[in-house]
Amino acid sequence: MSQFKNHKALAGSDVSVGLNNPDDAGVITANGTNLIQSIDFFTPILDNPYDWGRVAAANALSDIYAMGGEPLSALQLVCWPRDHISFEVLGEVIKGGLDVMAKANCSVIGGHSIDDNEPKYGFSVTGVATRNVFLNNSIKDGDKLFLSKPLGTGVISSAIKKNQANPEIIEEATKVMVGLNDAASEFAHKHNANAVTDITGFGLFGHLSEMLKNTNLGANIISKNIPVINGAQKLIDDGLFSSGSQRNLDYVFDSIMNNTENLNFIKLCCDAQTSGGLLVSVPKDEQVDIELVKETMGVELWEIGQINSEYIEKINIIY
Repeated sequence: MSQFKNHKALAGSDVSVGLNNPDDAGVITANGTNLIQSIDFFTPILDNPYDWGRVAAANALSDIYAMGGEPLSALQLVCWPRDHISFEVLGEVIKGGLDVMAKANCSVIGGHSIDDNEPKYGFSVTGVATRNVFLNNSIKDGDKLFLSKPLGTGVISSAIKKNQANPEIIEEATKVMVGLNDAASEFAHKHNANAVTDITGFGLFGHLSEMLKNTNLGANIISKNIPVINGAQKLIDDGLFSSGSQRNLDYVFDSIMNNTENLNFIKLCCDAQTSGGLLVSVPKDEQVDIELVKETMGVELWEIGQINSEYIEKINIIY
């Protein structure tokens, strides 16, 4: 894409966040209003079509929440092998997607479908930011890092495809993936977050490395504070690790200071998530009562580390 860096289509005066300063979503400022746009769709990650639709919707909405916005409208994207999978199955997928969009008060106003060899489903979402627009790389020295969902959805999805996941772990992963990040976004606003990103395909360490890029700052991560879906670490310990997650590991490996210690835990932190939580960087002077936040805002949080100036764009794991 570098050959298009100076193309006028990428640098309009109304573009606040675009391909020249990539983030979780694009932002256009129109008549003083910040409009957020994002798109996401993927192949089935669950055997249950209704749940796949729910996860696809929650995942597509997450980028809007990560930017500090509220969803307004969405367009459905459907790729479907009409000669191989019935439209009744597609109906269940769409019902799941619509149910989650309704829960988010996001109006589905249209969409597009094509015939394809492999099913794919998702949404293009438009949102509005009436308060701060959160960026993913505006961290400050001393910031506290909070994560709003446990890790492990990627390796569990791989286990499902290989018939290695039991019903309990599938149920738990589904519960995590269908959850919206709206309350986590509200937490970020309430506590004056300096930076926010959502943890998806790049994994926790991949997205954290994006936060650290060009900041001259690093991060301490407390391993015991990292939330994990029950059974996910064991799947990695047993050798299950997707090619996408391996690419994440290869990308961030040299930026991990103690990368020869507990490699399987590092793999977990590079696991390519679907519809993961928000990673919120909160000023060090902000007082955060995690239990009170859970009680009053309905979001579970884990304080997993801190930004510091001791390391430059490095991740230091504290075991």
